[in-house]
Amino acid sequence: MKSYGPSPDDDWSSYDQEEPAILPLDEVVEADIRIVDGVAAALAYDVTVRGRRLEVLVQNQVVILLGEVESEDVRMAAGLVAWAVPEVYDVCNRLTVTSGI
Repeated sequence: MKSYGPSPDDDWSSYDQEEPAILPLDEVVEADIRIVDGVAAALAYDVTVRGRRLEVLVQNQVVILLGEVESEDVRMAAGLVAWAVPEVYDVCNRLTVTSGI
């Protein structure tokens, strides 16, 4: 059986306490930029969601939707629009429904 990672017999004192920061791959960063542009355009085009002030964040191909909408239908529609954009790995729909908009 192939072993993944260090074995219990490894000398851990040889490992540095601070590991270097691992930067995202260029491809992931470029995909995130394409995704945020695509989601923003799709939300602006969709008649159910258009005109709302929403924030779109993308990290590692995961879309995060932030903001307030007036109904659960609009919230769900925004999530579906984001899911339809190519290269999206997941959607975190953090939109809140408020009655006072």
